[in-house]
Amino acid sequence: MSRNTKPDPFKLDTLIAWLEKQPADKTYTYSEPCGCLLADYFTQSGFSEVAVDPFAFEHSGGRTEIPADFDVVSCEGARTYGAALDRARALVQR
Repeated sequence: MSRNTKPDPFKLDTLIAWLEKQPADKTYTYSEPCGCLLADYFTQSGFSEVAVDPFAFEHSGGRTEIPADFDVVSCEGARTYGAALDRARALVQR
């Protein structure tokens, strides 16, 4: 019997896999709670009515804390999906 499991959206490896599928030169606005990189990510991960702040995100199911590394990935440096991917990969290497 096979089990259909979804990747854990709160793992850095899952965020990296998602970032690898995004256009590297696409830009995002960090300060846009409903349209930032993490809002896109969590929405595409199955959450609805997503609004992100640096420590958590609101969604139709309530409020959920975000791993600290996720804010580093989306906040520091250039605001492109490719730059965010580079930051995420660097975090895994540490």
